[in-house]
Amino acid sequence: MARNPADRLTGGETATLEAETLQTSARDAELIRGIPRKAWRVTLLSLGGWTLVNADGSLFNLNYPLIQNSLGISDNQIGYIYAIVYAVGAISTFVAGPIMDRAGRKPVYQACLLAAVIGSIMTAGAPGLLILIVARGFTQVGASTEWMAGQVMVAEESPAAVRGRLIGFAQIGYPIGFFLGSVMSFVIVPFLGWRWLFVFGILPVAMMIWARRAISESHRFTKVKETGSAWHENHFAQVFAPDLRRSAILVSLWHLFYAFGFAGIISYLPTVYAHYNVSLTYTYLSSAIATGLAAIGYVFCAFVGERIGRREAAAIWLVLGSASGFYMAFAGSTLITLTIGYSLIYFFIVGHITSAVGFASEVFPTRVRGTGANLLAGMEWIGFLGAALAGPRMFAAIGTPATLAIWLGLCPLLAASCAMGMRRVAPRTVLEDISQ
Repeated sequence: MARNPADRLTGGETATLEAETLQTSARDAELIRGIPRKAWRVTLLSLGGWTLVNADGSLFNLNYPLIQNSLGISDNQIGYIYAIVYAVGAISTFVAGPIMDRAGRKPVYQACLLAAVIGSIMTAGAPGLLILIVARGFTQVGASTEWMAGQVMVAEESPAAVRGRLIGFAQIGYPIGFFLGSVMSFVIVPFLGWRWLFVFGILPVAMMIWARRAISESHRFTKVKETGSAWHENHFAQVFAPDLRRSAILVSLWHLFYAFGFAGIISYLPTVYAHYNVSLTYTYLSSAIATGLAAIGYVFCAFVGERIGRREAAAIWLVLGSASGFYMAFAGSTLITLTIGYSLIYFFIVGHITSAVGFASEVFPTRVRGTGANLLAGMEWIGFLGAALAGPRMFAAIGTPATLAIWLGLCPLLAASCAMGMRRVAPRTVLEDISQ
């Protein structure tokens, strides 16, 4: 496979990079099985940021019927809000990737949370449709760029032996965020209304920005940037160059199919539950149960990926998730059966992302890792955009069960087939060795 000059590290340099990851702990005291303090700090702060931006996102997803009534927004306009916001997410990730590969991971790592704070403030005070769209756009910029900025930082600071587990641990911020959003909605909305939900989310994000200020730039980014001129070339052109083209295309399709299916259910969950006469209050509870259990699926998938390979673990989770999706589509008609189906979907379909993101961090070399990882994220937001526009039309044309069968049964199978079409990366491979 052709390699870029920026990837041409000698065996000694590769060993040095891996050793430097471990030597960080000599200055900062090692924690838990020799994992460097910085790796733990980056992982925990990425987990915290990813949790908070997803908690904010879940508040809108769970409470849009109340926001509709308050601001006089129609069902079609909700679909357009989702479409615009998800388009903003796609654009911001495609822009953030090359920025991460030119300016560094740290600037994006911080700026994304600032955008999230601005969006939360504007959402809480939104007087109408236009300001609400702008507010959710700011929030989406923060959420979409936070995801891969944090995960790339974790991947590049982690020793090979535990990289998958740390990435997986940071990823559980997604279900934890939706769990917190469900609990907050259940507790706060009946007493204070929907606006206060977004107010309470501002301070934790501001504190997270402050906590991240001392995190230094990724040492892998700093070292490898000095090795060649490829950093001045078009990063998307490098991602789609012959040596990486297959990976770029298949990872894009993988996450497009996955996101189109999953986005449908999380974006229109109140609509789906209302079809089966489940109230909004019980929708909160069902979502809390499903997202609470999802954290187990996330962690389990990360550990399985460490044993058999992240590509293989992700594909297995998607296939099992497809079976769960067909169950929800055709057997989910009561609060109990819907909750069982939704919990299994979160455990498997959404849980596969821990191995999927780790795999994406491995198949792209350091010089374009930010661009490649954000290509994945951008395609997911395009999938979300498609689901937002198609959702109401699919419900009207083919009904709720058939729509769920496509979203939750068929789409995960297509994603799994794309995953297995990519080249294998053995567990515990050093990042610098993968491109060789």
